Amino acid sequence: MKLEDLRKISFEFRRVSSDMLNSISDDNNVYLIKFREFIENNKIIKDYIDSKVKYSTIDWSKSFIEEDCGYKSVIIPTNKNDHIKAMYDYLVFMTDKNKSLNGEAFNFHLGRCKVNDRIQFYLNRVFLPLIHYINDYLIEEMISL
Repeated sequence: MKLEDLRKISFEFRRVSSDMLNSISDDNNVYLIKFREFIENNKIIKDYIDSKVKYSTIDWSKSFIEEDCGYKSVIIPTNKNDHIKAMYDYLVFMTDKNKSLNGEAFNFHLGRCKVNDRIQFYLNRVFLPLIHYINDYLIEEMISL
């Protein structure tokens, strides 16, 4: 792959991930779906994800998103491969089931705050590390070229 192509992918990924992280109530999960589609339609990113998840057997529903007293929280795995797999599998769950982004964000306790702030907190807490892992990988690939 040429450096210019990798830069384009990196730029597009940053735009798509920014759109997803800035989702608001009216968007529901359309930007989450676009984020997943971007990952799956870009061979270099998808290959990176696949290379990490194949070494993990973590079940996101038991070890990543936990429920206590009616509220959910994120438990971040210490192993990078487990963390990537948990986030990616949860992303697939959220987009395959067309889950309500609003409903899922409200399951995380934040006290009183605006709807859009709650959604953005949720997205940052759950998916921002995945974005960082992918960005780091793309930068490493650009450096190697």
